[in-house]
Amino acid sequence: MQVINLYDGYDGYQEIVLTEEDNLGQQFFKVQLLEYHFDTILSFIPLGVYDQGSVIYNYFKSEGWNDEKWQCVRLQEFYDQLLVMDGTIPIQNVVAYDAIKSICNSALVNNNRLFIELS
Repeated sequence: MQVINLYDGYDGYQEIVLTEEDNLGQQFFKVQLLEYHFDTILSFIPLGVYDQGSVIYNYFKSEGWNDEKWQCVRLQEFYDQLLVMDGTIPIQNVVAYDAIKSICNSALVNNNRLFIELS
């Protein structure tokens, strides 16, 4: 399993864990990062009207992964939103951005599911 741990050194702070899983629940890829860094990346998604199943809708409503392990059912939409941000992310956020983009791409390419969880 591939693991990108960007949470190391932030013990005691809120952590976001993104996991790529197949339909049997086997994990293939995991990204761990500080909730602040995840929120910062999401803040670059342009405002608009979003489906209730979208990542950004759940971010603004503080639902989804804030309550439990949450499946990103609109993965292609989320990935497309990330791609639009290419080149606009401040240098201090590029590593987190690339990690999130990588796990989304992997889940899409491998026809797997993406889960987001606050821990």
